[in-house]
Amino acid sequence: MLNSVLHMFFATLETSLFVIGGISAWYILRKRHSDFFALSFKIVLAIAIAVTPLQLYIGHLSGEQVYHYQPTKLAAMEAQWETIPAGESPSWSAIALPNDNAEQNDWEISIPGLLSYILEIKPQLSEPVLGLKEYAPEDRPHQIGLIYYAFRIMIAIGFILAGLMALTVLQWLRGKLAAENIAQQRWLLRAWMFAAPLGYIAVESGWIVRCVGRQPWTVYGEIRTVDAASQIPASNVLTSLSIFAIVYSILFVFALYFASRIIRTGPNFDLPVPGEEVTEELDTTPAEHLPNSRPVEAQQ
Repeated sequence: MLNSVLHMFFATLETSLFVIGGISAWYILRKRHSDFFALSFKIVLAIAIAVTPLQLYIGHLSGEQVYHYQPTKLAAMEAQWETIPAGESPSWSAIALPNDNAEQNDWEISIPGLLSYILEIKPQLSEPVLGLKEYAPEDRPHQIGLIYYAFRIMIAIGFILAGLMALTVLQWLRGKLAAENIAQQRWLLRAWMFAAPLGYIAVESGWIVRCVGRQPWTVYGEIRTVDAASQIPASNVLTSLSIFAIVYSILFVFALYFASRIIRTGPNFDLPVPGEEVTEELDTTPAEHLPNSRPVEAQQ
């Protein structure tokens, strides 16, 4: 549970960092407030140096957790139909075409010996990886292709963001991120703009893996989804779901509209720093108008 909470926490933090970094890159490329956004870009990068690799490590711990406690979900994530015995060095499926009906992958490209390193950081498995065929169809997830590719999209984005962070750090060490020459790193800044929405895609992919991969269980191995579902007519559920979809779609459009307006307008440096205007008012207020400003004799 702790790994899951931390994985989601750092996912949202990493997503926010790359969004801010992408916005900063956009301003720098357009040579608007370059000094300000070069600084914000470096602040984002400094935090990402810690957050990005830590997120990958916590993701690995979450994968180990699934390996030990949710074997059907792991089998779906890897489109693994047959059981792999302990002591073997199995291949890791990089890309495949899972076929739920035939209970096999119609084709597959795999990397030899990599799965044991992913699961245990060892050349050989100490525990078996149970295949989907070990379970009755009603006790295992379906939509294997969706789970399989959502997992790989999430992993790929994680490594893309980590690689972009590493390349940017390298350019920083080479002195290429100074305010006077950062705009010349056009390919790097464009990469950060491209990376800005990737965190959202990774988060959604992760939730697909978590929720679809858990099926048919609400509580894994204890409570089935069908038993946890409310006894509400399907028409009522469809109505409420449709209303939610419409409302959130409208909110999404408005969020994009106002966010784009704010970004295009840019920061207003003429506004006072929050809190400073209060201090200035207090400093210029005559003493006789301040609270408890009566003469000492009167107070006595």
